[in-house]
Amino acid sequence: MLWLVANNLRLAIFALQPVLPDLRHELGLSFTATGALTSAAIAMLGLGSIPGTFAGRWLGARRLVTLTAAGIGVASLLRLLPPEGFWVFAGTILLSLSASLVQPAAAVLIRRWFADSLDRAAAVYSNGILMGGTIGAAATPFVAAVVGWRGSFVACGALALSVALLWALLTPKADSPVPEVRIRDALRNPRAWQVTALFTFQNLAYFGAAAWLPFLLAGRDPAYISWVFTCLNFLSIVPLFVLPALSWPYATSPAWYLVMGLLTIAGALGLALGLRDLAWVLAFLLGLGCAGAFVGSMALPPLIARSEMDAAAISAIVFTFGYLLSFASPVAAGTLVDATHQVTTAFWPSIGGGILMAVLGLLVPRLVVRARAAPAAA
Repeated sequence: MLWLVANNLRLAIFALQPVLPDLRHELGLSFTATGALTSAAIAMLGLGSIPGTFAGRWLGARRLVTLTAAGIGVASLLRLLPPEGFWVFAGTILLSLSASLVQPAAAVLIRRWFADSLDRAAAVYSNGILMGGTIGAAATPFVAAVVGWRGSFVACGALALSVALLWALLTPKADSPVPEVRIRDALRNPRAWQVTALFTFQNLAYFGAAAWLPFLLAGRDPAYISWVFTCLNFLSIVPLFVLPALSWPYATSPAWYLVMGLLTIAGALGLALGLRDLAWVLAFLLGLGCAGAFVGSMALPPLIARSEMDAAAISAIVFTFGYLLSFASPVAAGTLVDATHQVTTAFWPSIGGGILMAVLGLLVPRLVVRARAAPAAA
């Protein structure tokens, strides 16, 4: 169920990218406005994290997950209401906000339910998030080919509501509130900002590329577009399936993040050169690099936290500022396309994100490990 609810956090959001060209055409949006739709979703993923800690304290961690999962389903369906130009944005914002609210509560439940296997539980949760993006992005071209982009929104809503029902029925009924979170203390915690920086740049690289791949592939058949998104979101994470079984501390390894950054740079550079026939290979490289850095940075908050309170606080800071600082990537890419009239320029921010990811990957894990060792030495 932890995997399923994590899957639900990304599915509806990532099902949006493959239908953006059709949506843009029917609603008459500019490239900048189209990029702003993805940027708005990313911003909401950040804005709800800190309020989510207070909502979890009021409602209880498990109950909050139930309500937000249902909220994703309802918001997905709201995008079909008229006027569509308004509700596509409003519904996307609401479903992304619902996904954001649950993140600190999920970090608490991971520590509470899996205290003896945090690495594995965090890897399963991260895998669920990545697979949600995979299913949404890879299946949507086929769904939309049959029922249109509006029908794909209905499918996303139905799946999200089903996950909410299963979570309510199958997870342990006992609930307790998210512990009191001292946000001010977390804001002064250098470890939280170090992880946030790493999380930010892998998001910047990924979201910028995912939003503009359909435009690079405009005119190709749905099967090829689906294959490219499968390479970006699924095949790229297959090698990461072994991480829960490994004893290697990849999340605190500088070499891990350096390699992931280099893979991201290679994929984004090829896309920026317009190598459409190799887009599936390039998407795989970029997806693997971003997914590897994502899994590592997602594992760091529970690993470096000394208590449930720390886990919720650090997660709130990482998600809030990590998403808010990276939301500009898709809209900035759209502005580049409007200015240059070349869709390949949309991948420039992803190249920059990969470079910064590699540089930070050499520094952040060492700083985190050093900070963890300091209390023990004292």
